[in-house]
Amino acid sequence: MSLSGYLWEEATAYAAYLQNRSYTSAVKGSTLYQKWHGKQPNVAHLCKFGAPVWVLLQGQKVPQKMLPKSQHCSLVGFDNGSKSVIYYNPEMQKVLTSQNFRFLNPPTTQTPLEEIEIHPNTLHEGELGTGTQNTRITQGTEGSTQEDAA
Repeated sequence: MSLSGYLWEEATAYAAYLQNRSYTSAVKGSTLYQKWHGKQPNVAHLCKFGAPVWVLLQGQKVPQKMLPKSQHCSLVGFDNGSKSVIYYNPEMQKVLTSQNFRFLNPPTTQTPLEEIEIHPNTLHEGELGTGTQNTRITQGTEGSTQEDAA
């Protein structure tokens, strides 16, 4: 990913955020965050720099009912002390902060595909019993034939 000049500050801040939550040889057996705050850091929220994030549109311009209510942006960091993300809005070309966001990650495990059996000559609910499906031919007493749907 090629960065614009004004995003390098955010990239280095995100690198420092990650470094503080990683184990280093300078501090044996713990992270810098753990030494400073006295508890282990939560790293479940970490994503790749520039990962897609959907941010809820808010403010003076309230979107109409049928228009999208969120906007696709790029993650550039996490705000310290709050549950906010710092994101890059390509339309406005600004770096902003929001607490109303979602990451839409694809599932990490693939579910096995179900086998589907197709029976072309079976009747389904609501279908009429016409055609060649399940028909019996019976012969009457006077030599006439008639079809009965089974």
